[in-house]
Amino acid sequence: MTMPAKFFMCLVLSVALLGWPGEAPAQGFKWWQHEQFKEELVLTVEQVTRLEEVFQALQPTLKTQKETLDQLEARLSKILNDEHADEAMVLEALERVETARGELSKSRTLMSFRMRRILTADQNVKMKALHERWERERHNRSPQRSRNNRGL
Repeated sequence: MTMPAKFFMCLVLSVALLGWPGEAPAQGFKWWQHEQFKEELVLTVEQVTRLEEVFQALQPTLKTQKETLDQLEARLSKILNDEHADEAMVLEALERVETARGELSKSRTLMSFRMRRILTADQNVKMKALHERWERERHNRSPQRSRNNRGL
């Protein structure tokens, strides 16, 4: 995978999970509908429509996979805290969690791949720059968040 492809995939997945800086985090953030992305990437109406179609096509699968992962993680947590659990029970639950996590990751990566193919080469380069800026902003906000969460 090329570096621009990795950056694009990381941006899509990060923004999908955490939201854009300054906005409330949201699962499935629609970056292609965000004015900053539309302007900076110079997205066409057709591209926005196609990106939305890719998102809508995979959203039910992603939602189901995320719910399954959450349930399996909760089950694993209960097993880990059960004083009667044995190693075989833990391994079985852990295998299920990791399989579910892998399936969700594959679906997210597929969505990212399909979206990346809708953008032009220039837009993918711009997306890389947006990702780098987003990472810097996120990194700069992290220490303040930590202090605020500790009541400092």
